[in-house]
Amino acid sequence: MDETHEIKSLGDGKYSFWIGRQRYTLTTKLEAARFFRIVESARELVEAFPPNLSQDERLFLALMALSHQVEELSLRIGEISDKFSEQDSDPV
Repeated sequence: MDETHEIKSLGDGKYSFWIGRQRYTLTTKLEAARFFRIVESARELVEAFPPNLSQDERLFLALMALSHQVEELSLRIGEISDKFSEQDSDPV
C-alpha cells in the first residue's frame, strides 16, 4: 500500500494517517475498522477537489460536501418516517 494511504496504528487507539497533503495523528475510542472507513471517506472527499487548492480549502470543501450528504440523508429519513406515521394512522 502507498505510504500516503496507509493508516498506522500507534497503539492505545492512536493512529497516524494522511489526508490530502498532510499527516495527522489522532487518538480515538472508535473501533479500528470503523475508524479506517471514516478516514478513507474523508480522504476520498478531500482528494476529489482540485490539487491547486490549499489543504485548508480542500478540507473545508470536504466538510461542506459531507454536511450536504448528512442533510440530504436526514431529509430522506424524515420523509420515510412521515410515510410510516401516515400508514400507522390510516384505518384499515
